[in-house]
This record gives sequence, C-alpha cells and structure tokens, in this order.
Amino acid sequence: QYVGSFAVEDLDLQQQAGRLEEQLRALKGRPPVTPPQPPLSPQTLLMAHALRRILYSTWRHADRQFAFVARNPRSPASTLFCLLFVGPPGEVQTLHLLLCRSFQLCYLLAHPEEQA
Repeated sequence: QYVGSFAVEDLDLQQQAGRLEEQLRALKGRPPVTPPQPPLSPQTLLMAHALRRILYSTWRHADRQFAFVARNPRSPASTLFCLLFVGPPGEVQTLHLLLCRSFQLCYLLAHPEEQA
C-alpha cells in the first residue's frame, strides 16, 4: 500500500541514506493513502517509474516498509522524491530485491564485458 512521498535533498546518496532511514522511522505507523473511489483491484497500476529515474531503494523488515528515491519525469534532475509503501514483510523484501535485481540486469545489458 502506498503511504506517501516526501522530498529528498539532492546530496550524495551515501550521506542521504542515513537521513532517509530516519525519515522512514518517523513515518512508521502512518496510515496508507486512501485509494481513489471506486476501490481498485490489486492488479491496477497506480504509478510507474522508469528504472533510469530510480536512484536508491531500501526496505525495513520490522516496520514492513519499502521505499525508493526517484526523479519525476518532468522535474529537474536535482528534485528527488522518496516514495514509501507498506505491506507484508515478505512482500516488501521481495519488491526491494526485485528492484535491486533489475538494476543488476540493466547494468549487465549495458556492460556485456562485465559478464563472467
């Protein structure tokens, strides 16, 4: 379930990761955004972000959170947002791992010389 999003400063992502984790902890327990009426099926696409616009992904098992940092399509490159979702622990971990695997596959497609 989508909880919401917040702006992220365009800093080095290593530095930003700690701040991002603090913000995720602060949002723990925040109720998900109410879906538009009528209720949507679980297969309905609510949003789509191109992989090239996603810069960072994380998950917090204890808080059942999955989040990623992305640029919006028509926003300046320095304008970043963190999108936060909650769900069953196995589901949020799977989403994070799928996103990470997608990054790996895209890298290998762009750099075939790196393949063993």
